[in-house]
Amino acid sequence: MNPLSFVRVGLSAGIDQANDKPTEWGQGASGYGTRFANILGQYSIQRTVTYGLGSALHEDNRYFNSGRQGFWPRTGYALSSGILARHDDVSRHFSISQVGGVAAGAFLARTWLPPSQSSAGDAAVSFGITMASNMGFSVVKEFLPDLGRALAKKHNKPATGSGNTAPHSVIGSAKKDPEMP
Repeated sequence: MNPLSFVRVGLSAGIDQANDKPTEWGQGASGYGTRFANILGQYSIQRTVTYGLGSALHEDNRYFNSGRQGFWPRTGYALSSGILARHDDVSRHFSISQVGGVAAGAFLARTWLPPSQSSAGDAAVSFGITMASNMGFSVVKEFLPDLGRALAKKHNKPATGSGNTAPHSVIGSAKKDPEMP
């Protein structure tokens, strides 16, 4: 798992903590820790199944920037990347491994969740939220490089003017002094 994965898990646990979901786990550090472990477990199952199926089916679920121009074409590409995978011939098809991995994480987690969260309907909701989250993060991955470039360009932008910060009297006197190199 990369550091961003732990951030995602932490944020998801925080949202569940704020919503007191499931209520059986209570609040405080113990409740948050249990929620964090739950989401980390679901994510670990999801990634393991996705990787295993992806390897067997020759599906590459990594995100590749679209290279397209325009907000809507890039957004559409990013959203579709949540359910499509690249194959060996670089074509994109429905990702059995990605969808199967998310489903495995959502449904297998029901085995350790309390009764208030253990139904198939709860698993379906978890599946839907995770798929939507994956699509949302794909949109972030598509546009984040642009934001980084814009910030770097703004940071590296030279100050306006001649570029010489010496007072005019010093510049003028320097030009008149033949001893100055």
